[in-house]
Amino acid sequence: MLRAEGISLANRVSDLSIDLISSDAVHLLGPNGSGKSSLLNLLAGLIAPDKGNLWLDGRDLTHYAPAELASQRCLMEQSQQSVFALTVKESLNFFCAERAVPESLEQALNIADFMQRPLNQLSGGEQRRVQIARCLMQVWPAIEQGRALLLLDEPVQGLDFSHQHRLCALLNRLTQMGNMLVMSHHQLNLAERYASRIWLMHQGQLVADDVPEQVLTEPLLTQVFSCNVRIVTDTEQNRLIQTYL
Repeated sequence: MLRAEGISLANRVSDLSIDLISSDAVHLLGPNGSGKSSLLNLLAGLIAPDKGNLWLDGRDLTHYAPAELASQRCLMEQSQQSVFALTVKESLNFFCAERAVPESLEQALNIADFMQRPLNQLSGGEQRRVQIARCLMQVWPAIEQGRALLLLDEPVQGLDFSHQHRLCALLNRLTQMGNMLVMSHHQLNLAERYASRIWLMHQGQLVADDVPEQVLTEPLLTQVFSCNVRIVTDTEQNRLIQTYL
């Protein structure tokens, strides 16, 4: 369990309290500058709040040694383009203590075909998938035990539609094992389909924390994103969210 109580960070996050429990697949939504990345860094323990407290599995987050925390939680940041000529395999071995990449992860992220290619010769989307693999491999033993905290900042950025869905399906399988997930992004329809809960942020505050059908409403989304939102239902009864000015 992850718990935050009254955490604030000057000009970024304001008096925010949340609980995250086993098997939660939380999608973190909000406009640019609403505090999503700052919140992820706070939850990861990389920055300390100006006030408030954070606990992971009942222990104050500040009481974890860095190595212990790194074995239980991972954080993938938004931008990590590689300029190095290491191959994908060499990079993953270096960052993941030479653990072999599980076949299920390799297949889900579709990285098998370029494991021997240099990182700096991959497209942005290909590098993104390697970055996700590297992030998950950091805590793979904890993932296998169903006790990892996965924090991903805009992991679908730069991915095509197919790989966005493959990634979300993979992450949902990991949460079904008991792991906890918080991922930020801007794809409302992905959140509608894959989130078990949605955290909606606006101007540093958490304005909603609930299941998708309660958060993804036309009035609330229109207010938060300052654009028009229309929700329609297709012939298979799937809700589709459209945005326009």
